[in-house]
Amino acid sequence: MNRIVGALALLAFAGCSSYSEIAKWDSSVKANDGEVPIASFMTRNHSYLLLHFIPLCSGVPWTEGNGPVKDNYSVQPFSDLATVDNNLKSLKHALDVVGSHRITQLRTMEDSASLWSFFVIRRREVRTECLILPPSPKE
Repeated sequence: MNRIVGALALLAFAGCSSYSEIAKWDSSVKANDGEVPIASFMTRNHSYLLLHFIPLCSGVPWTEGNGPVKDNYSVQPFSDLATVDNNLKSLKHALDVVGSHRITQLRTMEDSASLWSFFVIRRREVRTECLILPPSPKE
């Protein structure tokens, strides 16, 4: 029994992650009346819930640091941080890092899947992505 609980905990903690990336836009593809985006942003966060409502662990959203790219595999035990609000906090931080608060083509997706028989563990993933436009002259 202890091996099963240990394996379950290890798998949950190994699978919990948050990943955020700002990528420089290297294309002449135009959006919004001919503007060329300066970067793209993507963040993905996972949470695992026991019996669909007891938080086991979650990835920690990116809300600090100066990187252009943040790859954060830290885990917050007994929390459920995979939410649209937390992804939008990561987006706000990315916009602060880039220096522009103009975006286009914002998409947020939530996905849930039950793991193991009898739906004992539920994995939730929240993804957010967009294109970052150059700052307006007033910014």
